[in-house]
Amino acid sequence: MFSKILVPVDLSTENTTEKLCKTANDLAQKYGSEVRLVTVIPDYGMPMVASYFPEGAQEKLKSEMKQKLIDLAEKNFSVSVECKLTQGKRRTAILKAIEDFSPDLVMMGCRRKKSRRSQRLLGATGTVISDRAGCSVMIVR
Repeated sequence: MFSKILVPVDLSTENTTEKLCKTANDLAQKYGSEVRLVTVIPDYGMPMVASYFPEGAQEKLKSEMKQKLIDLAEKNFSVSVECKLTQGKRRTAILKAIEDFSPDLVMMGCRRKKSRRSQRLLGATGTVISDRAGCSVMIVR
């Protein structure tokens, strides 16, 4: 049913990400799916902002985050996983990853968002991805 699964992860939310990966692994095993694990790191946006960081800081960040992504895949997946690191605004980068990979399913982790007046089920990124993905989207809590 799902031959390709895209799993965008936020490496700063350990519990949510671990649960998401285990669920993705279970589905991938069941359907024999190809899995791509993606994380998004922010870019500097403007050259002026970049000038405030030491030389090589961006490359060091990319290297460290890529290794964390590989470690996450090795820890939580028993199936083969392709790890990708992208840069930019989270929702834009995930939509680009969807366009490039053409998955049958996008699996995203989500923490309940709380506000004074209501409890939203999804944050802005989850809402945009579920609206624009063009494939099934599973939100794992």
